[in-house]
Amino acid sequence: MRPASTRRFTAAAGIAALAASVVAGAGAGASAAAAAAPAAVLARPAAAAPAAAAAQSTRPVLLINGEQVTFRPGPGGRPVAAVTAAGGGFALLFTFAGCGQAADVPAVAMPFLRRGLDPSLFMVQQLQAREANGRLPVRLTYDGQRPPSVPGVTITSSAPGTAEGYLTASSARTFGAALQRQYLADHARASYGTDGLFARGLSISLAGAPAPGPARPRFVLRTLTVHGTDLAGRPDSGDSVLVFNADNCARFGDPIETDNVFYHGVAKFSVPTGHYWAIGQFLSYGGGGFSLHLAVLPQFSVSGNTTVGVAERSATSKITIVTPRPAVSQTTTFTLVRGGKSGSAETISWAGVNIQFWLSPTSSKPTAGTLQTFTSAELTSPPDAAVPYAYNLDFPGPAGLIPAQHFTVEPASLATVTERYYQDQPSTGAWTTVDGTAAQFSGGVLSVILPLKLPGQQIQYMTGNPAVLSSSEYWEYSDHKTGNMFAGQTDAYRSLPAGQALTEDWNQYPLHPAPDVSLSDSPALLTLSSAGRVGNLLTLVTTPFSDNQPGHVGTGFFTGYFGGSDAKVSGRYEIDQNGVSLASGNAVNGIPQVELSDHPSVIRFLLTAARIGPRYLLSPSSSTVWTWRSVRDTSATVPAWWYCAGPSFGFTQRCAVQPMMTVRYQVGGLALDGSAPPGRQVIGISVGHIQLASAAPIIGARLQVSFDGGQTWQAASVTAAGGGQFSAAFTAPAGAFVAIRVTATDAAGGSISETILRAYKIAS
Repeated sequence: MRPASTRRFTAAAGIAALAASVVAGAGAGASAAAAAAPAAVLARPAAAAPAAAAAQSTRPVLLINGEQVTFRPGPGGRPVAAVTAAGGGFALLFTFAGCGQAADVPAVAMPFLRRGLDPSLFMVQQLQAREANGRLPVRLTYDGQRPPSVPGVTITSSAPGTAEGYLTASSARTFGAALQRQYLADHARASYGTDGLFARGLSISLAGAPAPGPARPRFVLRTLTVHGTDLAGRPDSGDSVLVFNADNCARFGDPIETDNVFYHGVAKFSVPTGHYWAIGQFLSYGGGGFSLHLAVLPQFSVSGNTTVGVAERSATSKITIVTPRPAVSQTTTFTLVRGGKSGSAETISWAGVNIQFWLSPTSSKPTAGTLQTFTSAELTSPPDAAVPYAYNLDFPGPAGLIPAQHFTVEPASLATVTERYYQDQPSTGAWTTVDGTAAQFSGGVLSVILPLKLPGQQIQYMTGNPAVLSSSEYWEYSDHKTGNMFAGQTDAYRSLPAGQALTEDWNQYPLHPAPDVSLSDSPALLTLSSAGRVGNLLTLVTTPFSDNQPGHVGTGFFTGYFGGSDAKVSGRYEIDQNGVSLASGNAVNGIPQVELSDHPSVIRFLLTAARIGPRYLLSPSSSTVWTWRSVRDTSATVPAWWYCAGPSFGFTQRCAVQPMMTVRYQVGGLALDGSAPPGRQVIGISVGHIQLASAAPIIGARLQVSFDGGQTWQAASVTAAGGGQFSAAFTAPAGAFVAIRVTATDAAGGSISETILRAYKIAS
């Protein structure tokens, strides 16, 4: 007989970094980035960390099941992760966050943690430090002289009892399929890690990961016995239960040690005395899919050895969502935030693709701490929709209770975003939208990356709620085999009230450098000023290849995830003060901070950018020069939802935003493929300054155009409409590429001059 295991609390056993993983079902197609689960909680915004650390925190990772996870800064500076949809398979992700610890683990991997799979395989910070060239390095330990044959693992060196090797994106999916088969085989017997894939004592860890420290309990421990019963009321084997301290998650809240597996209806823990809460996780596979029953025990006390029970049959409320238009479910997420009496909080999220969720509603509020739930979902239109559409929905539950999980969406409760995607060459790209409240982002939010036919259009229906923050992102190209994604744009976070209707133009040509923009005054949405002066320290941040939609920024010098560039990128920067160069060099490596003099001066900033390759026909290169007058101002501050980069890119709100100018373009009659009809051309030009800057009036603008790649230029007729708005007109021949050169000035002596080659094309 296999005895029921006991999980003991250890102060040293905490996982200090986020792990993200989703195991897809048999036949599921995993590719690049996507399920938005937050990365490790940071003390300050990711962009405010030193440059090397910021780059590290957003580096994509390959997980052992084949999922490839990408990251970008989210609300509060917490990186948000993304993983591609399972392509018709099944996926279930558990996300834990609390007390400065976080972990995301796939459902079918959870029972194997420390029973064949080391937690280091799901620790993103360690993966970011050790992965290279799209490979996941692993270390195997086993009984015997020769390494076992592990699906997907290529062995590079071995010795008796140990070997090292790696997995690639495709081979990791092979391992993920084998892991799911092993889970299904072991579930009924709760025999995880004892046979099959993990025979001969096999254990897999991240190569080079540090060994865990010894267990040193800091409290007097009591035995907590949890009895679990299945849908038939019989003792359960193979499912799991999570237990957390409700007074202070630091006493018992480690995301790995809180989980244990039922064996003949019993799971045991060693815990300190206090108030607790528990969740029975009953996962079953049948009828072509997974179903998850979550039986929540909101509160109980442990003063001595204690026994409690959780029953699968108590999870009687199925998550169902009725939308105004027919829609197909892509992801469903249930999030539970449990606040402790000491102010600590534990957040658990279950995010599923093609999963049926069942919850146990509650009727009384806990007396120790707080409880809040959120149900979220993303649904898309049927394949035959003339214009594709999607629903991004978020349903906060009442404070202290778990409500029934049937939701009917009324049209009046939604905001509508009509999206147009411009693309000079047809492709299959990808898109994702992440949304949630600040509480959800602090613990776990799921977004899924979905395919997108380009050029094209779609409509997004969003939950209309000022407390819900959302942001979309898209890539022009997505390679299913390698998981790589290229080019595209990212939107700033915003909140949308019910009934609002807006239009977003994605990748509308010409592409050029753009500053960071704030679309919300929520303190949870900190935005870095693109030109901030802290004392005499100047920081400049602007992103090449951005479009003309306020809030959008392009991918800059980034050339693709997971294994290589699809183009040759190059760029140069130069920062001058009063005609004297302070810094210059390769912009691809980043733009350093510079020290200015105490005296008022004229700053000149040059940035060139080029990406040359078959995918980039239009707007492949730009050259922009900004000038402005700068003075030292140590009393200046920015609002609570902004920040500047101080020394070593540290966070500060005591800074002076520089009057750096901006320009946006609107090409009349531009088709989604980036072409305009031949003949008379009209380009709207909007000139202004970056947000928060002291904005002097715009006094003039002029435009030149070229049809021979910039060898010769001719002036366009420019008419001023006031308020920095101008209209330029000229005639262009059929089949030509239009290069543009614009120069604008303000009344304070500032200017911007920008040249864009092959800005857009003229139809034949």
